[in-house]
Amino acid sequence: MLKKYFLILSLIIGILLVYGFTDSGQVKKGDKHPKVDWEIGCQECHKDATPEVYVKWEASRHGEVNFGCYICHGDGQEVFYKKGKDDRCEGCHSTQAEDMKKTKNKSCFNCHNGHSLKFHN
Repeated sequence: MLKKYFLILSLIIGILLVYGFTDSGQVKKGDKHPKVDWEIGCQECHKDATPEVYVKWEASRHGEVNFGCYICHGDGQEVFYKKGKDDRCEGCHSTQAEDMKKTKNKSCFNCHNGHSLKFHN
C-alpha cells in the first residue's frame, strides 16, 4: 500500500516538474526579442528600428510620462511578449479592467491601439 502511494506521489511530482520546466506560460515559441545590445534603451533602439511605432508611442500618454516598453512587452531578455498582454495593463488600470469584464470585449486592444493607445482602434 505504501509503495502505491509513493508511486502516485512520484508520478505527480514528475509531471509537475516536467510541466514547470517546459511551459512557464511567459514566453511562447517564436516570441523572442532579436539579439541586441541590452545596454541601449528600448526607445533609443526603436527610434531607428521601428520609427512608426516609436512616434505613436512617444505621442501617447504613456510616452509623455516615459512609460517604457518593458511594462507591456517584458524585459526582452527573459520575458518577452511580442504583443502586449491585458494583464500587464491591469496593474495601473484595474478599474478599467473591471469595467471591461462587464462588456463583450475580450482584450484592451479591441478598442485601444497598442502603441498610440488611442481609443477605438
